[in-house]
Formats: sequence, structure tokens, C-alpha cells
Amino acid sequence: MNGQDRERLELEKAGWERLEHEGEAVWRNPVSGIVYPQGIAVAMVREGADPDVPFGPEGGV
Repeated sequence: MNGQDRERLELEKAGWERLEHEGEAVWRNPVSGIVYPQGIAVAMVREGADPDVPFGPEGGV
């Protein structure tokens, strides 16, 4: 199992929904409904970020 597979499982366990957008996987936050790239979604889950505060395009708030 590679790193992306582990991240996918982590997001699924946290209740995030995987979607396809322009051929890439993105993830819908189960609380806010906002969609994020996988890397940002994983960071939010791991850091316990407030789901109502969207990350900027570079991952900052």
C-alpha cells in the first residue's frame, strides 16, 4: 500500500467523500461540503482544522 492509498483510507475513515474533478481525485469535507485536493484534505484531518475555514489556494488560511 502506497502513501496515497493510506491517505485515501484515512480520509474515508474520517467521513470524507472522494469525487473526480477534471480527472483528479478531490475530497468533500463531511461538515462543510467544501471540496479540497487530497493533500490539503489529509492535512486538515491530521491537524484537526476547523472545516468552516477554507484553505487558500496555497494551503494557507
